[in-house]
Amino acid sequence: MKSIYIRDLKKGMVINGETFAVQQSETAETKDKKPYYKLTIADKTGLVKAFVWSENIPNVERGSLKEGNVILIDGTVEEFRGVLQVNILKINKVDENTIEEFVEGSEFDLDELWKMLERHMQEIKNAKLALFVKKIFEDGDLKRRFKTSPAAEYIHHSFRGGLLEHVVEMLDLIKTLRNYYTEADFDLIIVGIILHDIGKIFELESVGVITRRTKEGYLIGHMIKSYELLLEKGQEILNEEQILNLKHIILSHHGSLEFGSPVVPATIEAAIVHTIDYASSKIRSYQRVIRKSHDTEGRGFSEWDRTLGTKVYRGTILKDDAELL
Repeated sequence: MKSIYIRDLKKGMVINGETFAVQQSETAETKDKKPYYKLTIADKTGLVKAFVWSENIPNVERGSLKEGNVILIDGTVEEFRGVLQVNILKINKVDENTIEEFVEGSEFDLDELWKMLERHMQEIKNAKLALFVKKIFEDGDLKRRFKTSPAAEYIHHSFRGGLLEHVVEMLDLIKTLRNYYTEADFDLIIVGIILHDIGKIFELESVGVITRRTKEGYLIGHMIKSYELLLEKGQEILNEEQILNLKHIILSHHGSLEFGSPVVPATIEAAIVHTIDYASSKIRSYQRVIRKSHDTEGRGFSEWDRTLGTKVYRGTILKDDAELL
C-alpha cells in the first residue's frame, strides 16, 4: 500500500521502497557523455520528473522502465530551479493490482454522471436529433469508452471518466445561456457538445497505468474522428442542414486556426460550444495546478506551469494572520 504520494513530496525527503507509475521514460546523456534515465513518474495525485544518473543505472531492474509499469523506488527529493524532482537510487518492477492508487479518476460517480448526461439528452426537443444521440449510445462498446475515457493526455480532464465529466460540465454551464441567447438552437448545442470530443475515445488509449495517443490519434486526431462518427451514425437520421451545422461545431470548437480548428466559429451555436469548451478546459487547468503543484518558495505560488504560462497563486494564511481569523 502506498504511503507517499506525489502531492506529499518535499525537498530533502527520503523515499524508501515506494511505488509510482512510469508515465514517460527516455535515455539521455550529460555534457560529459555519461548516460542517464530521464523519467516522469506518477500516481493519482500528480506527476514529477525523476532522474537515474549513470552511477545508479546498475541498480535499475531490466525492463522496469517501460511506460505504464509500476515501479518500486529508493531515492531523494531535490529541487532544481524551483521545481521538485526525484533523484532515483534504485528501481525494481512490481506487480501492482491496486490500479486506483496510480490512475486518477473523476471525483464523481460515473454512473451518476451518466444519468446527468441522459437527463440533458432528454431535453432535446427535435425528434431527429434526439434519435441520433440515442442511436450513438446504443453501441455498448462506444458507450463504455465514452463513460471511462479521459478528455486529454495531460492538460484538462486527463483522468478516467474525464471525457464524460467534461461533457456534463459543459452541458450544465449552458443552462443559464438559454435565457439570454434565444436565437440559438440549443438542441444543436447539446448534440454538438456531446459530439465535439467524442473522437477522444479513438485518439487515446490506456496502456498499463498511463494514457497515450493511438496511431489514429497521432495521424488523424480526435476532431476528424468525431467528424467521421457524425457521418457514420447520422447520415440516415439527420437532415442535410443538421449535419452541416454539427460538422461546423466539431471542426470549429477549438476556436481558431492557431489551435487546430480548420475553420473559426461562424454560427452562434458553434460560438457557444467553443466558448463553453474553453471555459471548462481553462478553469480545469487552473484547478489541476492548484491541486497538484508544489509551493517550493513558500509564498503561496505554484511552480511555473507551461500550459498556462504563469505561476498560479493558491493563497496562503500566514501564522501571524491566522490569529485574526
